[in-house]
Amino acid sequence: MSRLVILYLAAFFLSFVCFVSIKAFVMIFVAYFYGGDFLWASNDTRFVLVNGALLGLVFCVFVTVGFVRKNDS
Repeated sequence: MSRLVILYLAAFFLSFVCFVSIKAFVMIFVAYFYGGDFLWASNDTRFVLVNGALLGLVFCVFVTVGFVRKNDS
């Protein structure tokens, strides 16, 4: 059971890292090619938290299905 909790935490961590890296890449790309001076705003934090949580829930469904299938066999 503790393995499932660790997998859930890893799923949420991975989803937040995905959205932070996407947002950071876009900001660096735009700043480099368009010369903009972009800062991390509260809107960006909200984007990462909301979308990261939603993707984390999707990952948790996959983790649960994989965990149940592995333990049933």
